[in-house]
Amino acid sequence: MELQIQQFKKKYKYHVFWVLIALSSLAILHLYYIWKMSERIPSLLDGLGWLGIGFLLWNRRFSLKFRGDLISSIFGLILIFWMIIRHGFSQSYLSKVDILSGVFPVITFMGILLIAVGFRRLKNYKSEILIATLISVPYASLYNVLKPIINIDAQLLNFMLHYIGLQSVRQNAVVSLPNGSVEIMPSCSSVGPILTMLPFIVVLLNIYPVSKTKQIYIYISTIFSIVIINTIRLSSLAILLNNGDINNFNYWHVGGGASIFSNLIVFFVGGIAYRILNNSDKSNQGGLNAKSKI
Repeated sequence: MELQIQQFKKKYKYHVFWVLIALSSLAILHLYYIWKMSERIPSLLDGLGWLGIGFLLWNRRFSLKFRGDLISSIFGLILIFWMIIRHGFSQSYLSKVDILSGVFPVITFMGILLIAVGFRRLKNYKSEILIATLISVPYASLYNVLKPIINIDAQLLNFMLHYIGLQSVRQNAVVSLPNGSVEIMPSCSSVGPILTMLPFIVVLLNIYPVSKTKQIYIYISTIFSIVIINTIRLSSLAILLNNGDINNFNYWHVGGGASIFSNLIVFFVGGIAYRILNNSDKSNQGGLNAKSKI
């Protein structure tokens, strides 16, 4: 039986193609489930997460080969079909809030890896598993874990308003102004942009590997930049609300102005990452030149 499985795998030499086809099918099923059953539009994190996993696998296309054994292949198929069946029954028999529906990405992706590479080589795909786990954790849980960031947003907002000259008072996530109050909801905090940019950073650091110290520096710089830019956005909204300018408030809150700040975050994070990685490449080239002179 083992020999037959190995012969079957050899017939399909385009390993990455079949893996990406399976991954794309599972991604579409997951996004459809979010839209249909969870009654919400799939977030940018969901889409970027699946794209990031696919991109990292494509980047490994020359080294990715089917090396799973019989036991790992059977176990991987069980994981995949188990979650697909759960999704199918969720639409008819189970409640709309399926406890295990959120972990669909990481379980099915682990199933694909078990079929493709087996148990022993799972450690080589830590970044892909990290992204799959990130998009599997329910948003409510992520917001609860990262709730201190919301309080930091409120503290920075209160400090910036005092620095501008406005009289403001903070109580938890609510900042009160003379003509109104601003409550920083999870969707308006820095948590959302941080979660959205994390898959991008994970993919970037896999394409351009650097030292652990520089990886930590990139992550810290990313979080710091997002928090500062979002604080500027919240300050602008608070000032507009205090002045009673509701039209501009709506524009910068939910209109086209909100996307401007989102683009600023992407440009800042990308610029910081590029600067660090570019300096890393120059230092590596300098080291190689020094060795060649010796």
